[in-house]
This record gives sequence, C-alpha cells and structure tokens, in this order.
Amino acid sequence: MNASILHDRPMPMDAFPEIAPLIAAAKADGIDARAVLARVLTDLFIRRELHTGDELAQFSSLVEPLVRAIDLAAAVIVGRKLAAHAETPRRVIEALLTRDDEASDATLRGAVMLDLRTLDILAERGSGFVAAAIAARDVLAASTARILVARDEVQTDLALARRREASLPGDVVSLLAGRARGNPDLAQPILAVAGLPFAERSALFLEAEPQQRAAMAAEATRRAYLARTRPSPFIRNGIDDAVVALAGKGDARLAEALSSWLGLPTSEAAAMVTDSTGEALVLGLRACGARPPPIMELMLKRGLHLSRSVERIFALDRLARDTSGAGAAMILQSFAQAKPRPQRHMPAQAPAREAERAERAQSWPRGELQIGGPARRRERTR
Repeated sequence: MNASILHDRPMPMDAFPEIAPLIAAAKADGIDARAVLARVLTDLFIRRELHTGDELAQFSSLVEPLVRAIDLAAAVIVGRKLAAHAETPRRVIEALLTRDDEASDATLRGAVMLDLRTLDILAERGSGFVAAAIAARDVLAASTARILVARDEVQTDLALARRREASLPGDVVSLLAGRARGNPDLAQPILAVAGLPFAERSALFLEAEPQQRAAMAAEATRRAYLARTRPSPFIRNGIDDAVVALAGKGDARLAEALSSWLGLPTSEAAAMVTDSTGEALVLGLRACGARPPPIMELMLKRGLHLSRSVERIFALDRLARDTSGAGAAMILQSFAQAKPRPQRHMPAQAPAREAERAERAQSWPRGELQIGGPARRRERTR
C-alpha cells in the first residue's frame, strides 16, 4: 500500500533531495513510514517562504495522499504547520479538511491561505465540526459570523461565544444571548463579552453566577436612580403581611402568589421560587414592594438548604437592602418578562363616603382650612 501511494503520480525527484532515503524506506514492504514522511516533508516545505512550481507539484503529490492516511496525532501536527504557511497547496488543505477530525479543526483555525469567499462557503456547507473550527479562528469576518450563527448549532454557537481575539457583530451577540437563556454553558461566555448591553445581560440573570447577579442588581438600582425611574409597577398593597403569611406554605403556594403579583406564567414563577440561590425570589418580592425584613423571614422559613449557609443569608439580605424596587423590576422584566397586573379596587359605597366626609368636617375647628373638603369659589372683583 505504501509503494502505491508513492507511485500514483509522476513527480520531480530533485525538488526535495533530502527525502530520498525516506522514500526508499517507504517503498519497502512491511514498513509504514507515512507519518514520518509527512512530517519531514512538511518541515522541509515550510522552511522556504517561496517555492518553485516543481516543489509545489511534488509536495502536493506526495503529501495529499499521506495526510488522508496518517494517524490523528501526526495529522494535527502537520495541519497546524501547513495552515500557517501561505504557499501550502490548496489540494493539501482540502485533504486535511476532509478528515473531519481534530486535524481539520487545527487546519481551519490557522489557515492563512483561505480567502473570505472560501470561508463563507465552508461555514455554510461544511460539517458541524468544520463550522465550529471556523468560528474559533483568530480573525473572523462579520459575514462569516452571521452565516455561522444562522446554522443554530450548539458547538458552533459555543465556539463563537468563546471568541476572545475579535469582537462579534452586535446582531450575532444578541442572537446568541437569546439562545443562552436556559443554557448556562452558553450563557457564561456571553456574559463575559465586553460591552454586552445591560438589557441582554440582565436577561440572563437566572443563568448568571451569584457575583454577576449582585452586579446586575447594583447597576439596575443605579440606573433607576439616575433616570429618576418611577416606583416599581408591581407594588402591591399589604405585600409585607402577604409575604410573611406565605412563610412555610410550600413552593406551590408561593409560586402561585408570585405569578399573580407579577403577571407571570406559573412555570416562570416556579422557576424563580425554586432557584437554588434564592436571589430571583428576592428580586421578585422587592419588585412587589416587600421590605427586606419580611423577605428574609420568608427565606429563613422556606427550608434548611438556605439557613445552613450564614454567608448565603447575609448575601440575600444585602441584595434585598441594596436593590430598589424599581431596579428589581428592571431586571425582572428582562429575564422573566413580567407584566404588572392591576390590583382589584372596590369603591366605597355612597353612604360610607358621606359619613367619612361628615366625620372629617367635624374634626376640624370652625374657621380653619378643611383638607379634602369642598373648595370655596373665589369671587372675582373688578
């Protein structure tokens, strides 16, 4: 088999005179010197910046069949070296890519001879392995990034999100951030992207680490203060008493109440309640207007998994005290897409209103201003 590889095509033998002993050894029956031959040929080839036509022809004829047949470890080494050489024949690169393994990945990551059109075609039509390798390249054009993200493949998305050398287009980052919800593996590299907009960052609150959540809450409170944001639209009357009354009633009752207060589907409210850190629930209750003491009373009575960690309790207390209701609502509407529901209002009956007005009028001495009473019309004088 080795002899057939070397006799398939005629080639000039004087381009690389150093390989004559290796060729003779490879022709011998029972000796498999393909990996050694491929590595030696590669080292000889990349030592020269410019090559003659004969050198390129001989190298391509020898190495193309070799890289298809050698073992993975040797192919990875050869692929990395040839990818960084500008004059590597295209046929050799294509032979490495057809392996569809780690050697293809190493080749695509550093191939300097591939033009933008070729990369776009490979990004669109190549295998998932090829697409993920292109996504990890040091230099990636915006058009290629958009083609890759349109594939909607887990490994390709992860490779794009983990890029550090060059920034991605904003629309690509936004699309990845949307897919990262419910996917912590994808969310973490997305949260590490420099300049990620606050709305997209806070939308990943449930996937964030505790320190990242605390930073989001602090920034939301600061933004709400600087923008003079109105109080949270989720504020409920008597929320403190309602929170204390729910202590020890179970997750189902708490999720039902949270769903009603925040206008959330029951499934999303249950996800906030069962969040192991307790931070999502604290934010939800702060958005409803609950004060820190009732919130912490509820958290302490919910279960031993929280009360066992003193540090965790203190962290939740700080979160409740440092996050304003408006800031909590800002984050809540990002990751839970909550919608405020109006509270039921029962208007007082007419006799009750008249009795209240009469009582208020009798409580004020004559001649003094009666707050809430009928205003006297001022007569205009000329």
